Amino acid sequence: MRATTLTGHSNPIYSVISHPNENLFYTAGNDKGIVEWDINLKVPQRIFKGIKHTVYALEIIPNENLLIAGCNDGSICFFSLINSSLLNTIKSNSAVFHLKYNALKNELIASTDKGEILVIDPTNKKLLHQFQSGYQKVRAFDFHQNTNILATVSNDEMIRFYHLDDYTAISSIKSHENGVGSIAFTSDGNTLITGGRDAQLKIWDTYTWKLRNSFPAHLFQIYKIAIHPYLPYFATASRDKSIKIWRTGDYSLFKNLSVEKSKEGHILSVNDICWTNAGKNIISVGDDKLVKVWDFEV
Repeated sequence: MRATTLTGHSNPIYSVISHPNENLFYTAGNDKGIVEWDINLKVPQRIFKGIKHTVYALEIIPNENLLIAGCNDGSICFFSLINSSLLNTIKSNSAVFHLKYNALKNELIASTDKGEILVIDPTNKKLLHQFQSGYQKVRAFDFHQNTNILATVSNDEMIRFYHLDDYTAISSIKSHENGVGSIAFTSDGNTLITGGRDAQLKIWDTYTWKLRNSFPAHLFQIYKIAIHPYLPYFATASRDKSIKIWRTGDYSLFKNLSVEKSKEGHILSVNDICWTNAGKNIISVGDDKLVKVWDFEV
């Protein structure tokens, strides 16, 4: 797979997100700003300023024209995608590691370093609800409308399940040793994939919550699992400097995008990845301060 390398950040990059409707994507990290890029021209368009701390998470709410950043001081910053202005800030008690918008309920969900889950009204930018999902870092969570389940993963080795409609607890499973850092439902909602600090991928049946499969996927912690928007593939990013693309049918390896296998690979930890909305590219960011846009072909 061919990659185009984009420079411009002067510090490690921790988050990347693709716009769901436009040919744009956004990157942020320790630069205390968010960069907007054109996916076709592969050049920066705008810089969103006003952030005073490191950004760990990004989310886009297209119907509200909002770009949202979660920061290491607990700030959740709301920016206008129209004029790039900072509209409002909500403050949590600790670093924000993940953000995701639930369009059916018009709710923004955030997770923090101390296990807090925040439910926010993005229109009024008000906190609606807050609860604990353990007391250690919740680096990631995911939900699926078909199952009506929110699943969180924590450094305490647990996966916890909640009803998506009212956030009441359902159950929990002890999973990866030394902590769980990444999670994703497959598109059909039948399977949950988790990645841990043990470098393992685990495949769970969402009807029985039984473990279907477990295998070593990387050499070090898995930071992100990204499901392809419409094809039966998913990608993983790791502290071992590599990106791997897997088949969802049999979980076999499709591509290894490491510096050893691909000269265009990252030379330091890969902190985040995302697919473009058309599914033709995967974008990666890392500690090497680089953005890479990979051409994806089956």
